[in-house]
Amino acid sequence: MTDDRKSGLALILGSVGNILTMAIHPHGSGPLTSQQAEHLALASAVAHTIALASVIILSLGAIGLMRHLASHENRHDSATPDRLALAGLITFAFAALSIFIAGAVSGFIVPTILLHKAADTPVNAVQWDLITVSVFQFNQTFSRIYSIATSVAVVLWSVSSLRNGGLGHRIALYGCVVPILLIALILAGHVRLDVHGMTAIVLTHAVWFIITGVQLSRGAAPGSAPLRR
Repeated sequence: MTDDRKSGLALILGSVGNILTMAIHPHGSGPLTSQQAEHLALASAVAHTIALASVIILSLGAIGLMRHLASHENRHDSATPDRLALAGLITFAFAALSIFIAGAVSGFIVPTILLHKAADTPVNAVQWDLITVSVFQFNQTFSRIYSIATSVAVVLWSVSSLRNGGLGHRIALYGCVVPILLIALILAGHVRLDVHGMTAIVLTHAVWFIITGVQLSRGAAPGSAPLRR
């Protein structure tokens, strides 16, 4: 099995794992009994364990994708390659680190706080709510960093492909346009970073990663000739 095929399969598997995470992500709101809090903690742990594993797999695929695109950069101009593929990988590394922190907060820290709240007396509920809201801001901040950084990485990889070849023109154009629109919507507040908003973000990125993964695993990208000469 070639490195490109391994990388492509990793991109596909990691993206499917992210989609699965959002599909089974628990929706907890309002006061919870001890039993409900325990169920929420278990479901959240399962969902976010899948998420963290998926990020690792996706990162391995991203390394292979960078090598694939970098080979086209070097082939086109070995003296002064533009290093867009490497820039994309470094950006995605920050995104992966951010979603690890966000996943740990949402999947393990917040559910533990809710367990303590459910076991405590109702008179202390307001204090627990304040702690939960405060801690959850870490999740929101790092989720935003992940969403924007991943979008930037996809744009960099797509521009590299359009300039030097390596991926199909259509998916490269998708990667140059759609992530920029997504960033604008996030910054404008039109895409909220709740479960529904993150599902939309994950699906938007997954389209690019899965199609790119398929092209890598097949060893050929239709219409992948560079635009520049």
